Amino acid sequence: MLKVGDTFIADVTTLAYGGDGIARYDGRVIFIPESAPGDRLCVRVTQVKKRYARAVCIEPLELSALRISPCCRVTDPDNGTPTRVPGCCYDHLDYPAEVAAKQQQLEGLLRKLPGADALRYEAPFHAPQPLHYRNKITLHAERHPDGMRVGYRREASHHVLPLPACPLACEAINALLGELAAQDGFRDLRDGDAVVLRHTDHDGACWWRVGHIAPDVSPLTERSPVGPLQVARDAFYQVNPPVADALARTMQTWFQSDRAAPEIVDLYCGVGVFGFVLMQVGGTRLTGVESGRTAVRDAQHNARVLGLQAEFRCVALGHETVDLDTLIRTPSQTTVLIDPPRSGMAPGLADALAACAPRRIFYVACDPATLARDLAVLLHGGYRIARAQLFDMFPRTAHFETMVELIRSTP
Repeated sequence: MLKVGDTFIADVTTLAYGGDGIARYDGRVIFIPESAPGDRLCVRVTQVKKRYARAVCIEPLELSALRISPCCRVTDPDNGTPTRVPGCCYDHLDYPAEVAAKQQQLEGLLRKLPGADALRYEAPFHAPQPLHYRNKITLHAERHPDGMRVGYRREASHHVLPLPACPLACEAINALLGELAAQDGFRDLRDGDAVVLRHTDHDGACWWRVGHIAPDVSPLTERSPVGPLQVARDAFYQVNPPVADALARTMQTWFQSDRAAPEIVDLYCGVGVFGFVLMQVGGTRLTGVESGRTAVRDAQHNARVLGLQAEFRCVALGHETVDLDTLIRTPSQTTVLIDPPRSGMAPGLADALAACAPRRIFYVACDPATLARDLAVLLHGGYRIARAQLFDMFPRTAHFETMVELIRSTP
């Protein structure tokens, strides 16, 4: 009977969603962090459950050819050892192998959906830059005897790992991070504060404490496939510009392949970018729904600047009632866009959307598990998946974006 503290030799065969390597022993799946397919490791068990266990490597016996020298490590000031930056679970893996693993994870999560055997997957989109791609990072402040530390929270203890630079952040953000202690406002930081560092080509690098943006601070200007867009500092915008552009342009291409549904309803619309890119290639009407008041304000401004006819409503889906029948006036001519948070669509929204029966849905998801959950409802409600594609928006981390096109298949 396997128990905590046992040691054995494990052969890692694949990678689970979240980044842990998978081996099998004693009839259980064994999850091993910081491992790679092809590793043979001597491991020690740290947790045992009925169907799985967790273990850590205590001695590498054979290392996979897919490994690289770890690329997201910083020196821990408390013990002087190189430490993995929290969240960078694939920093020891060759980048093409990382994307291949993520594709395998996506297909595994969608495999049980009706019709998944015939599901058409487009080739995954690799990020042009696996490192130094982020235009925004959120750090945390923690008071320490040697002064205020700013960095990412450690995955186990939640204490802050201070960062001289973030391997995922763009150069301009890292330059600002190196000067942060000398910036006005740094001494005002309190223990537990969240700190955002942000960069745009138009505005350069800037930073602020979460919850402390002055009302008179101007919004940022972000580039997009339709031109410059106004984006409030606390509004959502994708953090990897080249991959975000590729995703939006792919949506344009898919949209143009079927001109029968030119009316656009954009749920979780943010500052409007996805609706705008479709309006520029044949969309005839755009209605957006978004919970953030500043994002709605920005979306309205952006539509005026772009000369596009659009209506935006401030509604918190899942918390406020929205009548989809008033938004989707002609279902047979409507394309619905969905780009929800990691938690997926609000409870009941997938059922309500299926009942309204728009002709086509584009679902953009940053969590494949909640995507699979919502797709199961939509497929049961009369849709089929036309195609799906992975976009590696977050290299070196467990996360990625997926875009799925659904077509109404039954009356």
